[in-house]
Amino acid sequence: MDLSVLISPLTRGAYFSEYIDLARAEFEATFPDTEVEVVQQGGLDFLHTKLPEDALQTLARLSFVQGAFTRREDGALTPLPLEHAFLLPRELIFGVRYQGKTNELVTQMAINIGLQYCQTERTQKTLLDPMAGRGTTLLWGLRYGLDVTGIEQDQKAPLALHNHIKKQTKLHRLKHSHEKGFVGKKNKKHQGAYAQYTLGGHRLKFITGDSREAMTLLQKQRFDLIVSDLPYGVQFKGETRRNPQQIIEACVDGWLKSLRNGGVMVLIFNQYQPTREALTAAFDKPGYDVQPFTATHRMSESIVRDFFVVTSTSVHTEEKT
Repeated sequence: MDLSVLISPLTRGAYFSEYIDLARAEFEATFPDTEVEVVQQGGLDFLHTKLPEDALQTLARLSFVQGAFTRREDGALTPLPLEHAFLLPRELIFGVRYQGKTNELVTQMAINIGLQYCQTERTQKTLLDPMAGRGTTLLWGLRYGLDVTGIEQDQKAPLALHNHIKKQTKLHRLKHSHEKGFVGKKNKKHQGAYAQYTLGGHRLKFITGDSREAMTLLQKQRFDLIVSDLPYGVQFKGETRRNPQQIIEACVDGWLKSLRNGGVMVLIFNQYQPTREALTAAFDKPGYDVQPFTATHRMSESIVRDFFVVTSTSVHTEEKT
């Protein structure tokens, strides 16, 4: 069917002046053999394209989509009822603000790109965020029906996430369960402490620890997707500056070993630090392919954000679920 896809005005806050380019990049990564044209009509931005009816749910889940319309020859538009079929309320993602939070649409786009590149054969897919922050990627993963795990060294993060989940489950009367424990021995530094939630029929596990110890903290579990937002190499008030390149070099082996055969890693990063060339050098190892996908957009003078995609073609002798 002939479609006009309305680009959400929220994308301006996520992708800035390149919002149309980012919308097109996400669309073309999702529907690679489909022609698309950018059209402005009545002060609104549209993508004009042709898609079969069974592609509409996938379309509805793209980060930039506000709505879709069938398009007649005379240019008249008729709205379509798009059903994204997300499992949990929108407020679980958008209902909390804090300094340094990545825009929710950027995180959603990263997951969408990962799902398109993922070649694992498992029906129930799993996602790891090895630098989970306060859990935006994990909560998005739950909405997509993924089982998710995060690692975060900030010991304030587990309580912040817990309070947010507690608030939203109460407001929306969502059934859930919560348990706590340790990976390995209990210790005063809380390394390996975890909180696990079952929500919407899927599991979220949040582990306190250092991502350099990923294989130990994850007990050699492997994942279909790894999606994470790297530090941008800038310093927020009250924070200690973290060097993204040093972090990558220390974590790369553990992260790659945590990826399933046919799995994909999508990293959101600042092109200034580390550069794409530095990331390619770090992740271009036997059994892993760096993909050409890119969707550059400037946030500020010191941050030009992009996506880095690595796929696994290696054969692991053992894969723990």
